[in-house]
Amino acid sequence: MPRRPPARLRVREPEYVQPAPPHARVPRVSASALRAIAHYERADLYPGGIAEALAAWSRFVHAPYRQLDRHTEHGDDYGPSNDPEVARIRLGWALKRLPRKASRELNTQVRPLDELYLARSIPAPDVAHLRALL
Repeated sequence: MPRRPPARLRVREPEYVQPAPPHARVPRVSASALRAIAHYERADLYPGGIAEALAAWSRFVHAPYRQLDRHTEHGDDYGPSNDPEVARIRLGWALKRLPRKASRELNTQVRPLDELYLARSIPAPDVAHLRALL
């Protein structure tokens, strides 16, 4: 019996590697809400913008107390994509412009974060601009 060449015995890499998801998705929403969010992002934002804004707002709300009250109106400590004020404004726009069902599903994730922020932050003039967004 002839011997097989080593190249035929080795496991080859598949020629087509499936790409990673092109952008972040909002977790725990239905497929129809994801489609509506994707349509909104294509028209008014950029792909993954709502998921990014939700993550930035969540990171800020769960931050230590000293960071909640130090946020300035200009957001100098944060990059443009991590600024909690910009993130909350984007979420507010999305909640107003999405279809009713998708807006309701997104609101089930945004509202608890808003309530947590209101419970944890001190109503001071320094953060009045953030509290006004809620």
